[in-house]
Amino acid sequence: MSLTIYYAEPSEEGESVKGDVQMSIPELPTAEEKGSLAGDLLGMFNFFIDPGAAAKLIKHKLFWIGPLVLISVVTVVVTMATLPFIIHVIEVAPPPPNTDPAAYQKSLPTIIGFYRIVPFLTPIFVVIFSLIATLVLFGTTAVMQIKAKFVWLFNLIMGCGLINMLQSIATYFVLRGKGEVETQAELQPPLGLDIFMPESMNKMLLAFVGFFTPFMIWYIVMFVLIFAIAFKVSKGKAVAAITPMIVILLLLKLVGAAFQR
Repeated sequence: MSLTIYYAEPSEEGESVKGDVQMSIPELPTAEEKGSLAGDLLGMFNFFIDPGAAAKLIKHKLFWIGPLVLISVVTVVVTMATLPFIIHVIEVAPPPPNTDPAAYQKSLPTIIGFYRIVPFLTPIFVVIFSLIATLVLFGTTAVMQIKAKFVWLFNLIMGCGLINMLQSIATYFVLRGKGEVETQAELQPPLGLDIFMPESMNKMLLAFVGFFTPFMIWYIVMFVLIFAIAFKVSKGKAVAAITPMIVILLLLKLVGAAFQR
């Protein structure tokens, strides 16, 4: 935005000479819109297919509440439904290296008891990881001089998180279709290109390929489109802005694969 200031000054002949000076004023983020509870709840589904409508919703101050509640409820239900598979894997898995088998067997009830309360802790984990991702994205936008508010980015992450929620549901139904699950690796069935790769392949490479599931690709595409529209930047700049966040998610996937037995 620019501001033009007009002025007049006397010339040597005593006549007025008119002129103008233009000053550039940086545009600031507009204030958050309150939105309506019903509109925000119905609008959540725009994050699946309509980036233009979703871009408007992220500027509603309290939009994040709906996705957070829905994701938390679905995650608790899916985790509880997956719990029998997890407990079975724990029971049949051999003791970790350098661990006394008898002591390990005695500790199993405690380990299983911990996993029974994990589903009820998942909403806390959802909030913590979403805030960390928002902080990373907020730092990236600040470095790239993209005008964005923390709460807008948090809304964006929570809205796009609905796509990841669908992946957790799909994972459960794949596990249910397989029947018995014997290893930690089988608790994360292939949903992407890794479905065509042998299980004997290097687990880090398998995790890298498996990270890019159809759901993750969908997540990235929608995130880029919504970001570009909401903050009026090019799609290339949007990709650059979200890349650090995606890289961190990929690294977490690889670290988890490294500790799988």
